[in-house]
Amino acid sequence: MNKIRIAVVGLGRRSTWAVGYLASDPRFEVVALVDTLSARSNTIAKLFNLADVRTFNRIEDCLKAVDLHAIAVFTPDGHHAEVVIPALKAGKFVFVEKPLEITHDKLDQIIAADAQAGGRTFVGFNLRYAPVYEKIHEMIRAGRIGDILTIQADEFYDGGRTYFRRWNRLRSVGGGLWITKSSHDFDLLYWMAGAAPKSIHATASLSYYKPRPDAAMYCRDCRFNNPRDCQDRWIPLVQVPAIVELDRITEQATGHKPDLCLFNSDKDTFDNGIATVEFENDIRATYTVNVVAGFTNRRMRISGTRGTIDGDLENATVTVTYRDPTRVEHFNLTAEGGHGGADEFVLSNFAQFVAGQPAKIIPPTEAAVAVRMGLAATQSSDTGRIVSMK
Repeated sequence: MNKIRIAVVGLGRRSTWAVGYLASDPRFEVVALVDTLSARSNTIAKLFNLADVRTFNRIEDCLKAVDLHAIAVFTPDGHHAEVVIPALKAGKFVFVEKPLEITHDKLDQIIAADAQAGGRTFVGFNLRYAPVYEKIHEMIRAGRIGDILTIQADEFYDGGRTYFRRWNRLRSVGGGLWITKSSHDFDLLYWMAGAAPKSIHATASLSYYKPRPDAAMYCRDCRFNNPRDCQDRWIPLVQVPAIVELDRITEQATGHKPDLCLFNSDKDTFDNGIATVEFENDIRATYTVNVVAGFTNRRMRISGTRGTIDGDLENATVTVTYRDPTRVEHFNLTAEGGHGGADEFVLSNFAQFVAGQPAKIIPPTEAAVAVRMGLAATQSSDTGRIVSMK
């Protein structure tokens, strides 16, 4: 295989990073773009100088017309199965962004299709490739802190509030915040614990981004149009012309405006929550997600019988404090690029996977666990009850 001939499906914001990477990596050749809006495909093709790329509105048409080795899926979360399954049936390798899907039924369908295809699916839980989390996992498996007792993880994500003006705000499309956002972190907890989740208790609330009758439905029409009046107003990403153009195309074609008010948008998810997870191996974990705070960071503390590991994703540091408090190890890691330096490695590992070379992969059977945890957390926070995971 000289180059991996790949199609990118679903040309939203995240796809601008993916196409840019694939177009610059000599192992790949982007030969097709697939999106329901042809104008989005044309915009991405022009932006990355993909003069010979072919464009399609449907994955089925692309699979019939183009000689491909692989596809990369960046559609909204609840539309992954309808792209992944036809590609697997056509014998293609598949990279699919996390979360794998948003319902048990669709997860099962993808897992079955992947098994039938001989294991060709690679799920993009990119935080597993972040140097901070790789270092933590490495030390856990080496027994540096003994047997794990508890895990504490939190995420404060300033950009998460923008979900409330995008499709992520609707459970029917993204599964709700426990899946569209927190599947990242549930996967990390599962990976670090090294055992299946046994039960989940979660509580969550839309505490801040509630309807405001004094604000307009769209920022362009609102009287709170400066930073002093509203810190949550829409600001066009003029530094990323591709996203501005994609927003314009989407509004023109669908009527969805990018400046939908975070407060007055229709949404059925939350802006802050806490989940407690019990794992099969007697490890307990807590996870906090908050998209109201005005900063971004992920932190993790793992306590064992010999010591405690503290990881800070934003600052790319890992500290080990042993039970003898005079013994401390501190690691400053190199982490350039998105998701704590992880974005640089995830598609690179996919290239190795397709080429049959050793690669760190996350198969759908494993990736489904985080989504099932998110579904359990949603059920728990809706009902106020502990949910047993079978």
